[in-house]
Amino acid sequence: MSDSVLLQILPFVVLFLVHQFVLAPWLRGKRWPYLGATLLLLGLFACWCFFLKERPVPPRIPQGQEPPQWAPAPPPEEEPENAPRPIRPEWQELFMGILIIAGSQGLLAIRQVKRNERKMQELKAESLSRQLESLRYQINPHFFMNTLNNIQSLILTDPDKAAEAVGEFSKLMRIVLYEGSEPTIPLSRELDYLQHYLSLMRLRYPQDIVIEADFPKECGDAVVPPLLMASFAENAFKHGISYTEESFIKLAVFLDGSRVTFQCTNTRHPGRDDTQHGLGMENIRKRLSLLYGSDYQLRIDEQAGLYGVMLDIPQKPVLSVESV
Repeated sequence: MSDSVLLQILPFVVLFLVHQFVLAPWLRGKRWPYLGATLLLLGLFACWCFFLKERPVPPRIPQGQEPPQWAPAPPPEEEPENAPRPIRPEWQELFMGILIIAGSQGLLAIRQVKRNERKMQELKAESLSRQLESLRYQINPHFFMNTLNNIQSLILTDPDKAAEAVGEFSKLMRIVLYEGSEPTIPLSRELDYLQHYLSLMRLRYPQDIVIEADFPKECGDAVVPPLLMASFAENAFKHGISYTEESFIKLAVFLDGSRVTFQCTNTRHPGRDDTQHGLGMENIRKRLSLLYGSDYQLRIDEQAGLYGVMLDIPQKPVLSVESV
């Protein structure tokens, strides 16, 4: 291949490499900066096509001299009115550059789909162990025993309230068994679980223990990892309640723009065993990383007599939709 041919295709190769390995990786997820940078790149390429590229100029034939036999025949003096005009080479090259950008974007989309499929396989492999962990920690034998004992007592004293408690317990178990293995569930379903769980906890603990919840009435189409907020709530009851000292549990969920914020604050009594506090924080962070990458915050605030959790996540996971 001659040097002239290499110089002709070099700008197209540079256009592809700059988009594929510079613009797209650096501006991933930033729609407008990426669009502006891509238009600027195409503008520079258009300048090369129209102004900078050297094009061969046909030799001029002196006046009165016959053109050589190899010279192309001169065009006819008159062309048909409806004859199509040939597209200028500059526009052809610019159109080819646009096709190169589109093809590069297609390759990026294919790579992203493959990455998402790998992440989804990891989520599916983890979902079974997460479901078993939920059954082991959140709905443990002590929880069953205490709740059923409370319902048994209510049957003798308040049958209507006992029937309501059985209904709450059934709804809670249905969410755990049938939705606990999904990567995400609607936020409204997670809040339903928390409401049923808090109702059962109010049956178990004395009335002087403060249990407060501040949840939004409308959740829109926000989705969250199943039973994640409930894990922190169950841990708060497990480690933050004392029958002899003042205790409280406060839960809150806020929707702000495209974000979901969960807060859990509870009393922390000295002498309690907090070695298992967090239900395996490393596993929780792994789940969050698989769904949201680095776009989440999980803060633990430990103070004398107080323990707090703050979780901030997008309303939609970045696993399935990632721009650029």
